[in-house]
Amino acid sequence: MVKIMMVAKFPPHKVNELIKNYMSTDKPAYPDFLKKVEHWAAQVTEDKHKTYAVYECPDDKVLEGMAALSRRFSFYAKVEGYTFKIEILMEADEAIKIMLGK
Repeated sequence: MVKIMMVAKFPPHKVNELIKNYMSTDKPAYPDFLKKVEHWAAQVTEDKHKTYAVYECPDDKVLEGMAALSRRFSFYAKVEGYTFKIEILMEADEAIKIMLGK
């Protein structure tokens, strides 16, 4: 399983509009193979709220999963000032092995 993290930021004064979009039934659905593992809200940084969401995705569906998450988070990006990025995560021990060429 691959873990995909979505990092989103938005202006605090847009929180009501964002919650309205979050509660909407019109937003793109997650595919069945994606599983949300965690979803956190963090401190306000640079005058923006920040959230992190981590999803598990089967190895053979990574591109499809990233596309689905992009569609979903683009729906929220209709809110002015909302931005997001996608990051693929791996265990630190595994990353060290790759960095050291082992």
